[in-house]
Amino acid sequence: MGRRWLTNRNDVRQRPASPPGLLGKAFVKHLMVGVIAVVILAICPTLHAQFGPPPPQGQGPKLPAPTAFPPSGIFPTTESVTLLDADPGATIHYTLDGSVPTAESPSFNPSKLIFLDGFYDGMLGVRSGYTIRAVAIENGYTNSDVSHFEYTIDRHDLTSYTSSEILPGVRMIRDSYNDKMFLFKGTRTYVLIDSGMGRGNLKAYISRFTHGKPMIAIFTHNHFDHIGQADQFVRSSTEYIGGPDLSGLVRLLKKRGVPDSVIAKHVVAVHDGEHINIGGRSLAIYSVPGHTPGSIIIFDKQTGNLFTGDAFGSNSPTIPDAAWMQFDSKPLDIYLAEVRRVRAILGTGVKYIMTGHNDHPLKGETYIDNVQRAVQILMDKGNAALVPSYRPVGHWQVIVGNRFHDPNWVAINVNRDHYLPAPVEKIDSLSQIAIEGLKLSPIFTPETKQYTVDAPQGATSVRVAAIPTSSHSTVTINGRPVSASKPASVQLSSSNLNIMVKSPDRTQNAVYTVRVSRQ
Repeated sequence: MGRRWLTNRNDVRQRPASPPGLLGKAFVKHLMVGVIAVVILAICPTLHAQFGPPPPQGQGPKLPAPTAFPPSGIFPTTESVTLLDADPGATIHYTLDGSVPTAESPSFNPSKLIFLDGFYDGMLGVRSGYTIRAVAIENGYTNSDVSHFEYTIDRHDLTSYTSSEILPGVRMIRDSYNDKMFLFKGTRTYVLIDSGMGRGNLKAYISRFTHGKPMIAIFTHNHFDHIGQADQFVRSSTEYIGGPDLSGLVRLLKKRGVPDSVIAKHVVAVHDGEHINIGGRSLAIYSVPGHTPGSIIIFDKQTGNLFTGDAFGSNSPTIPDAAWMQFDSKPLDIYLAEVRRVRAILGTGVKYIMTGHNDHPLKGETYIDNVQRAVQILMDKGNAALVPSYRPVGHWQVIVGNRFHDPNWVAINVNRDHYLPAPVEKIDSLSQIAIEGLKLSPIFTPETKQYTVDAPQGATSVRVAAIPTSSHSTVTINGRPVSASKPASVQLSSSNLNIMVKSPDRTQNAVYTVRVSRQ
């Protein structure tokens, strides 16, 4: 699609120098070609229409020229381009073959971006060039000038890796697919978060930075682009993964010839709330199922760094990326409850978020808040909140924020057949029950209706946050209406807290019971 040239990274071609002199052979040759081209364009209207400037249309003001996001540049992997115009009524027509676009050229569809593919020649990365030319056209206006954009997709060899220190003590490593891995150091051991799916010797590459010291690996989930090189480390390191995703990692290791005895000794399933000691500090593990059943996030409280893999998605603005929840077999009210629970645990301690596919850390807690807000919009508005997904095409997503300007924007892909627990007006579940200072058992999920909690012997009241899945539902605790915006103080006049939630249309209701026992 409009590919200008292809070279592999070991094939650097240089243009030979022209002979000196004003009337050298090269000069004369180019002069003759120019004269011939002018004559042909003058006598051939068809060629003039293809390669000359587009004829102006209309007598109104001239339209602004289209712009592109991202602008012209060099990119390491397949990239997408969005064409934009300051006049919302204009249609952008474009070409990919270098010719001048006209009203007959393809029109740009904002929901179907222009993808520029990256290629390999065997194991060698290929450098591909693309040209996009675009013009804005609208009835009653003069056509804009033609914009010209140049892109290079510079694939690295499949065996290569690059890295840089993106935060103090945190090294981001990329494979040729631009998958992200993170390496950092405790006082006792180095930690590798995920292993990508490159084809090279990742272990040897990482040894440049670990200087022979011990290393452990933690995998955020069992998708191949996150565990693809786990077999390189398992014999000399401990590898951790969320319990429900353990079987996927074991299958890969066995396929790569790792003995059962090595797997049993060096592969460990971790669960919500556990800590991994790395010397001098520990890493907290929290489960956030949804993208996969065993997706986990890793929090380094000392630094405020949170490594999330794909649990909260990624928000690369140019691909553009999203949280891939379209394969979750459960409705997303369960995911909303998990996000709320973990968000409450993390509080204000998160400084930076490292996802599985972002090129840069995300700052602060805004991104997680936007993830929560996006799922809440789904529960409140349903299909009315959905727009076509950029990737993969054919799915649907909800978007919070503007990817062109907001570094913390969020998109979540969904399966329209089952992302809602019920029609939006019939949703009668809770997305959170939290009792201040006390631990609910079991961990809250919208599907479970019975819980217990241990209160101090002399406690006469508790503060309860009971947040409905739909913002339009109503909630009562022991018959008393409560607000979802702040915890309610509830008297312990009985051993049970009966929490009733009514659907937005008031036709459905569900009751959650919390049995309060005395310590």
